[in-house]
Amino acid sequence: MKPMRQWLLACMLAVAAVSAAHAHLVVSQRGTLNIVGDGAYMVLSLPVSSFSGIDDDHDGLLSVGELRAHGASIESQIKQGVVLDSDQGRCALEGVMLNTAPPDGTPSAPSTHLVVLGRFAIPAKATDLTFALRLFGTRADEQTEQIAVTRGTESQHITLTPEHPQAAVLPSAWASFAAQVQPGAVHVLSGADHLLFLLVVLAAAWNLRHVVLALTCFTAGHAMTLVACTWYGLSVPSRLVEPAIATTIVGMALFDRWLAHRSFPHSVALRLSLVFACALIHGLGLAGALSDLGVDGMGKAMSLAGFNAGIELGQIVVALTAALVMRGVRLVSGPAGIVGTTRAASYLSMAFGTFWFFQRALA
Repeated sequence: MKPMRQWLLACMLAVAAVSAAHAHLVVSQRGTLNIVGDGAYMVLSLPVSSFSGIDDDHDGLLSVGELRAHGASIESQIKQGVVLDSDQGRCALEGVMLNTAPPDGTPSAPSTHLVVLGRFAIPAKATDLTFALRLFGTRADEQTEQIAVTRGTESQHITLTPEHPQAAVLPSAWASFAAQVQPGAVHVLSGADHLLFLLVVLAAAWNLRHVVLALTCFTAGHAMTLVACTWYGLSVPSRLVEPAIATTIVGMALFDRWLAHRSFPHSVALRLSLVFACALIHGLGLAGALSDLGVDGMGKAMSLAGFNAGIELGQIVVALTAALVMRGVRLVSGPAGIVGTTRAASYLSMAFGTFWFFQRALA
């Protein structure tokens, strides 16, 4: 690095350090990563409890004296626990500066967090970047780090936890899509209420065309809700959403039992409409897994598309499994077995849905 650039970097870091320590522009468990040219300028607020061997008096706080005494050890731990990788290799962390973050009005008081500043040198021709953090505190409120990433007009919000300590930095549109496919599929396959609702929908003795239409209505419904939540800020408290999802299971099962005992000329159209309406409610639950897509613009749209694609893949897996089970029942017990299985599925769904409703409504 040329001397002029070193001087500019030192000035920038010094000003940022003063601002962070005294004006509290850096909130605890927050940080920024600003990419300019071949450098990524970082400001992080890290909990003192994430470092080892620096709290001499074991009070859970970091004093100015302890910072001075253990500055070298802290910097070494930071370089091991805060990493920016690229497809061209690891980015070197330069110009590290440290400061305490004391309460307002008491600049000399010990603090629970340490403000870290530095610059990552991005290798030439590097494209794919991954940011990783392994310095998390011991308290529950120190297990999440929120990082705002910027590069020109691009922006991203990264949430890191001990379970998910790294994330791609400003990924491409395709990478954003691919990253959300698996979470979408897992969310459906691991959600008992979503699975049960799908099984209720699929349990009716329909032909393949009706099954495809039902799955399409379910996909369209939750996709519309996800768009409304992620793009337009729609938000409904989970204390209302979760009981409502249980109600959709009971309601669809009751409707199927009602149809089984009555001849209704427009039953297919009505059932598809109910599936769509219920999917709007289920979308509110699915949106909880997609509360922070991170990237904006095209990346956000592709992330949403990938999440929906993952949900669709999960639904296909459920549909194929249900089809194989029903085929086996038909081979063993014939049409009577299909009718009995459908009836049993409806009643079991009512029982589970009712239990979930009261459990969630009273929680």
